[in-house]
Amino acid sequence: MMSDDVTGWVAGKIAATGEFEAIKLTPEGFLSITSNRAGNFLLAVLGVKGVVERSHVEPIFAGKVKPEFVVNVPSKTKWGGSAIHRIHSENAAFGTLGEVSKAASGKSVGWYRNKGMEFFINAMIQHKNVRDVSYVYENVFFVGRKVGEPLTVAVIEAYNMSAEDVRNARAQLGAFDIVVKSSGYGSVTSNASEAALSMGAEALAFKELMVRLAR
Repeated sequence: MMSDDVTGWVAGKIAATGEFEAIKLTPEGFLSITSNRAGNFLLAVLGVKGVVERSHVEPIFAGKVKPEFVVNVPSKTKWGGSAIHRIHSENAAFGTLGEVSKAASGKSVGWYRNKGMEFFINAMIQHKNVRDVSYVYENVFFVGRKVGEPLTVAVIEAYNMSAEDVRNARAQLGAFDIVVKSSGYGSVTSNASEAALSMGAEALAFKELMVRLAR
């Protein structure tokens, strides 16, 4: 958990949106937030640099009072798969400060999922050759297949995916078999394909990913 000062800073940022009726600190160190649509919910603030792991989130779910949403400061920190699965197992959600409002716009904050990543997860799970999909990071997935070796798929934001996009993804996310752009518009440039190939990977668009999963 973060210090009260940083939790207070987060409370101030959330209050500044003007979208919530009340925000207060609980004895457990959570923020109790009241919204028109989702009602009252608890938010936990972490302060992890690098990667949020399961060990970081275990303490906030150890007591009887549990949060429904978890944010981390700084927001650029990656969320590890073990932490994500632990949070989801508690019917809770995670995200950035900017996603708190999105989560509160639904009936249950704990059901919130990033729509872009959910699209890819559902598409991969529904693929006839895919056995299972699990998180490596919030935008990297380990895809077990019925036929063929498993694949690590990284999803990145890019319109016309460039070689720089691919190299940045490798630097930030580590090794992957496939890097796919999240946008359905634009293209994968030849330079991006060559950069990926030099790493022993492939740079693909969504439709190409679906074809690749089959072979």
